[in-house]
Amino acid sequence: MEGMRKKLISVLSIITAFVFILSCAAPSSYVPKEPAKGVYHRVKKGETFWSISRAYRVRMQDLAEVNNINNPDLIEEGSVVFIPDAGQVIDDVAAVVKKMDAENNVVAGTDSGAAIKAPREAKVTPRENTPQAKPEPAKNGASPTKPKATSEEKENLPFEKKRFIWPVDQHTVKTRFGIQPNKTFHNWIKIVSVNGAPIKAADDGIVIFSAPLKDYGNTIIVRHKNSYATVYTHLKQISVNTEKKIKKGDVIALLGERDEAGDAYMNFEVRLHGKARNPLFFLP
Repeated sequence: MEGMRKKLISVLSIITAFVFILSCAAPSSYVPKEPAKGVYHRVKKGETFWSISRAYRVRMQDLAEVNNINNPDLIEEGSVVFIPDAGQVIDDVAAVVKKMDAENNVVAGTDSGAAIKAPREAKVTPRENTPQAKPEPAKNGASPTKPKATSEEKENLPFEKKRFIWPVDQHTVKTRFGIQPNKTFHNWIKIVSVNGAPIKAADDGIVIFSAPLKDYGNTIIVRHKNSYATVYTHLKQISVNTEKKIKKGDVIALLGERDEAGDAYMNFEVRLHGKARNPLFFLP
């Protein structure tokens, strides 16, 4: 029975690992044949990062992470932004946003009792702590009109820079998260350091997978509070077992696998509710 139990735990651990990372593009030593799904949008005069995200109906947070853009206000005319999952390029972003604003605006009722058109659900998240406009007092007993939807409502980009610590102290980020020059997509960052460097847990948590995994080498997955998880792949040596509780900063493995250039490296992922996020948005 004990042998069967251990075997079952091993199988479940492997399934768990695939749930977390099977959707990833493969590591640098394994290049997928198909490019990432999406289009490249060249920024035109007058366009903003927010208007582009709204026109394509993509959250600013997702668009910023995929393109490694820390400050959307600095986006420049002529720069190129990758739009994930988009089927075609939008030539006139301003026209699309204008049409969306017109559709979202509330149309006031008429004397004949025409129904008020309800605004569609907003596609962006309003900025937190922004004072909301209050309807003006009704005049002559008339029903007050609702405030119109405005294109000035923009989404904040959260940067939880202290959520995790770097898994390797002395390091260089060789490959960033998101779209790559060869048009493939990476759900991780590639960290390069000295051979044998200790790899640390990015936060307190429970090890839910610790074993070799095809195409990813020695792999560790740690579940953290608030539905976060971190994934460490291409490890030289693993020093923790599945179901082990660990503390932030605990050594869980050693660096040592080599890439095609001969550099000792590891890949590091951050996931929230199972979805890959840009680790650089969560590291100091």
